[in-house]
Amino acid sequence: MKKIILLILLISSSSILAQSQTENIQKKLWYFSINKAWSTVTPYEVEQYTDIFGPYKKDPKRNVNSFEIIVRKKFSDSKFGLYSEFYEFVKRDYSMNYLTFDKKVIINEEPTPIGNYYRSQAKIGLTYSILPQINFLIGSRYYKSELTDGNSTLYQIKFGQKYIGPEIAVETKSDTFYNFYLETRISYFLLYGRSTHNYSFADRYSDQGYISVNINPITRVQGTEGLLKIGYYFNQNFFMSIGYKYTYQRIRPDDLRVYSGDSRFDFKQNTEYGLRNVNSYSDRIDSIILEIGTEI
Repeated sequence: MKKIILLILLISSSSILAQSQTENIQKKLWYFSINKAWSTVTPYEVEQYTDIFGPYKKDPKRNVNSFEIIVRKKFSDSKFGLYSEFYEFVKRDYSMNYLTFDKKVIINEEPTPIGNYYRSQAKIGLTYSILPQINFLIGSRYYKSELTDGNSTLYQIKFGQKYIGPEIAVETKSDTFYNFYLETRISYFLLYGRSTHNYSFADRYSDQGYISVNINPITRVQGTEGLLKIGYYFNQNFFMSIGYKYTYQRIRPDDLRVYSGDSRFDFKQNTEYGLRNVNSYSDRIDSIILEIGTEI
């Protein structure tokens, strides 16, 4: 009889403990993390810069460091939740290699700063748990970037972008194995806004002694973003992960024709755009990320 009572108490206590652990897992409604990213960037603005002020080519050794903040909130007793992410960075003296030619042969490459590059991105939206290991995300993405430089008497440049639009994503997260886990996410987004092409420089051969262009074409962006990371839980609340993330954007300005007031410059630039049939550009950032966070 004592053995039966002891067995009943043991089963009851095990059931209570299992229920308590389940409740503790369900009570993890908040997710906070900060990412340190080491990135290589190939911006749209740089492509525009080389169209006007070439010949340059990208220096792949120039990297960018940044931080990203992520906050998530699950609704209690629901499959829905909220997510938000934000990052920004400034790259002072963004450089490319200036090329010197001799009869169409490159004879020298010299790293040359072309301006300060700024980039920021914010995302916010809803999550829905399709399965315990699979989430569907739908929300909006805001993006802004600029390349600026200038000398009060010689030149001024400002190439930039500012967009907003919807995004959808699917993410997966594996069960833990010795406190390790694997996480993936693939996103697709469509953004709308305007790109900025504002530049001026002295030119003694022009009709006015200088060239000045300021156009802001309506621009559409189609992009994808991928994430793969492996994480480790130190305990039920604190974790760390390391991974790789890329963001690729295809950028399509409606009309890049310039109207500087100088017929020679305008004809040359617009003819080049027409002959090359330029109607899209690319923008890419690749990052190695280190994440530290908590779930409570």
